Amino acid sequence: MTRDPKSYRSTKLGDRELSPETLMMGFGYSPGLSEGALKPPLFQTSTFVFRNAAEGKASFELAYGLREKRRGEEMHLIYSRINNPNLEVLEDRLAVWDGAEKALAFASGMAAISTTLMTFLRPGGTFVFSEPVYGGTEFLVHTLLPQFGIRGVGFMAEDGADAFREAAKQAAALAAQTGGKVGAIYIETPANPTNGLVDISVGREISESLKGATGRPPVIVDNTFLGPIWQKPLKLGADICVTSLTKYVGGHSDLIAGAASGDASWVGQVAVFRTIFG
Repeated sequence: MTRDPKSYRSTKLGDRELSPETLMMGFGYSPGLSEGALKPPLFQTSTFVFRNAAEGKASFELAYGLREKRRGEEMHLIYSRINNPNLEVLEDRLAVWDGAEKALAFASGMAAISTTLMTFLRPGGTFVFSEPVYGGTEFLVHTLLPQFGIRGVGFMAEDGADAFREAAKQAAALAAQTGGKVGAIYIETPANPTNGLVDISVGREISESLKGATGRPPVIVDNTFLGPIWQKPLKLGADICVTSLTKYVGGHSDLIAGAASGDASWVGQVAVFRTIFG
């Protein structure tokens, strides 16, 4: 889909900034790209056609993160695991709600969480995480990630900022023992199922303190329990916001989906992993 930020992706009407509620009516969709249909048709296709081989080559280079986008360049539609017109409309609107530069949709909340964490964690490295966390996330951090040589250091949400900072110190010390680094700071706030709260700004402070030659670990916040209407993690210091859209965004227990949003510099890295992990 060829994008034009001056038309259907504009957040303004003249000089007036439009609210997310208004933008949800048409943001990210142009009827002119779909035979004039007022509402987005369902694109029930697995694969899309390139105009020529060069266009396909350029698109796959972007999808696999082999090079940076050129000025004004957009990735063409390739395959519905990677991009799809319906997916793009959803992602554009999720980005509006989260106040993000870029958003990604996933097949489930756990797909969003696991893909995001695997983007930044490496064997020999560590990460910091708040507890308690959603059951699927708990299994991921306590059982699956250690099988890849990735160790997490947890702290209880109710123990506050001092416990958070102490966990970060322990994570840094563990990583140093194996020549790794602290790859991510993961916060679930409010926590499932206790509604325990974690100060996101403290997570950002800790991230900045861990900044090294290769940058700092991203602050990743699971915003499922409040969603984009009631909490804006990116405005509070988070780099990436992950959400199970299955819960309050879907609202009716009739769909499973997930999302990750944030600055393109962070979320673009996650997009490369989603290309393969799906």
